[in-house]
Amino acid sequence: MHTMEKILIVDDEIALRQSLNILLARHGYSVETADSANQALSILENEHFDMVISDLRMKEMNGLELLRRIKTSYPDIEVIILTAFGSIGGAVEAMKSGAFDYVTKPFKNEQLLVVVEKALERKKLISEVKYLREALRKDFSEDNVIAQSPQMGAVMDLVRKIAPQNLTVLVSGDSGTGKEVIAKVIHSLSSRKDDRFFAINCSAMPEQLLESELFGHAKGAFTGASCAKKGLLEEASGGTLLLDEIGEMPLTIQAKILRVLEERALRPVGSNVETEIDVRILAAANRDLSEMVKAGTFREDLYYRLDVIRIHIPPLRERCEDIMPMAEHFLRRCSEELGKPGLTMESSAVNALLNYNWPGNVRELKNTIKRAVALATRDTLEKDDIFFAPNVLSHPRRLELRRPAESNTLEDTQREHIRRALISNNWNYTKTSKELGIGRTTLWRKVKKYDLKQESPVSQPV
Repeated sequence: MHTMEKILIVDDEIALRQSLNILLARHGYSVETADSANQALSILENEHFDMVISDLRMKEMNGLELLRRIKTSYPDIEVIILTAFGSIGGAVEAMKSGAFDYVTKPFKNEQLLVVVEKALERKKLISEVKYLREALRKDFSEDNVIAQSPQMGAVMDLVRKIAPQNLTVLVSGDSGTGKEVIAKVIHSLSSRKDDRFFAINCSAMPEQLLESELFGHAKGAFTGASCAKKGLLEEASGGTLLLDEIGEMPLTIQAKILRVLEERALRPVGSNVETEIDVRILAAANRDLSEMVKAGTFREDLYYRLDVIRIHIPPLRERCEDIMPMAEHFLRRCSEELGKPGLTMESSAVNALLNYNWPGNVRELKNTIKRAVALATRDTLEKDDIFFAPNVLSHPRRLELRRPAESNTLEDTQREHIRRALISNNWNYTKTSKELGIGRTTLWRKVKKYDLKQESPVSQPV
């Protein structure tokens, strides 16, 4: 039985319409009939159908013209043409105009049912592909980048400027800052957005395997290469490839990547044949590539070839304005995923998050929230629900402040947090910015925003 896909039968012979109606209804389809192409078009204006089965030769408007009108107005509807043996030429023309298939009369019931099943399977597959592509576009959307801090605002401004241009981009930043997310946004805003995005971690596999994954290989190129295989550079042709952790790429492969960037061609491992490719290459690094060039562990020519446009993502500790918006975003998402919708955070939990140094950046923040949600036994997360991975507990949390009873917003919490830190450091901006884990410029901007005034006649800020 089927999930009641709707089929419209169009034929000027009443006997055929009735027999097809009975046959398809018996096999679980929802069926309607029309005795002419004009009546069919009128029905289609008011109802949704998955398929139309139409005779090729009909009075007034034939099946070929009906097909063309359907494909113009309702391109997602699959069309099957019924034709007499002597009209095969018209049926072939119908296939060129978008019909899924044709069936010659007289036909066996099983023959028609197989064609109907295949057509609906294709329709379902196309629908799923569209859904997945749309889901991917949302996943790659810039709306997924929470950027309330001036630093990340500047990053996103640069992303929007360079994304439409077919330039190589180097994304730098500490581990966990979201370099791959930025790369996906660049892809989604480019002319390549309808093609595929690939990412490969250059530190995650040995040299020979990495080379094969990137460039592909010919049959027999090495032990175990029982057949030829395309590499990601060729698979991604027309789209975008992110070389993540490129600082870990072996020097021999760096030379081959440089050649790909310069000549837009590659040679699979063990092959003498060159293949032209059209792929936009993005690179990401959590190490200082310029220092690696000085140390001789990264090719200078590749470094300058990659560093056409540099996008640096600052660590989370330098953009504290993003901590709570991201935490609340992760809280909503994790709460839904783990079946605990509606979870909120008390001020003590907020303070715990704001006072932490976040050496693992956004990735650590996400995991911290997910862990808190998973272990939560109440509707509200408190300070005791927030704890950090053992490998980073050596980074002490700074002074924890409880929100005053009269404070009701995150702004109040941040203002009081900064005010007390300034007082405890005698209004020394350098010491306070280090304690808060933010830059002096950011601290000055916050002081101005919250209209904080020095509360004791001690030394002036430095």
